[in-house]
Amino acid sequence: MKKGTLFGICALCEGRASRVAMPRHLAACAPSHDPRGGAACELFQLRVEAKGSPVFWIDLEIKGNSPLRRLDDLLRRVWLECCGHLSAFEIGGLRYSVIVDHEFGFDRNERSMNAKVSSVLTRGQRFGYEYDFGSTTDLVLEVHGTRSGVLGRPAARLLARNEPPVWPCAVCGQPASLICPFCTDESEPFCCVTHARGHDCGEGESFLPVVNSPRMGVCGYTGAA
Repeated sequence: MKKGTLFGICALCEGRASRVAMPRHLAACAPSHDPRGGAACELFQLRVEAKGSPVFWIDLEIKGNSPLRRLDDLLRRVWLECCGHLSAFEIGGLRYSVIVDHEFGFDRNERSMNAKVSSVLTRGQRFGYEYDFGSTTDLVLEVHGTRSGVLGRPAARLLARNEPPVWPCAVCGQPASLICPFCTDESEPFCCVTHARGHDCGEGESFLPVVNSPRMGVCGYTGAA
């Protein structure tokens, strides 16, 4: 993939803006797309990035009175869900998961994702998230700000996401459509359909599609449902 300015697309108006400029765009665009009617509430606006790979990023907002598991739901739906793996947030030294297992004793640093967003997050806060404790996808989240607004029934909504990166085929340099899950830690896991048959590792039947997600190439992930 060629290096340069990273752009994204607003999910509300389909406008295009750089990764840096998108929060400024959303400051005006998000309120203008609030549903009419309904009670206003505190909304938390977050930037989410793949840890170590900021080419993958999304912006979203979630109601402050919603539980963390609703944020987990959105991340899974947009970026991650493949096999119903476990997940957890790491916030301020505490771990928030769907299942709090006390079978082997109480961990005082373990909490439930039923905790409300407004009770654990503050403006400017950075925190982590893990999906799948085996083949883990790590994310970094930051609260960009809060506002009073209306979302209607949904607890959260996607505001923007990065444009799909173009990954070149290791053989011909044309845009790749397949990735070898056995070569993702190497320099040449990407192939076009034409050159997939001659891929060096000999695992051609296991190719996965190139998708716009940090979960690409991992555990059978084929993109958002």
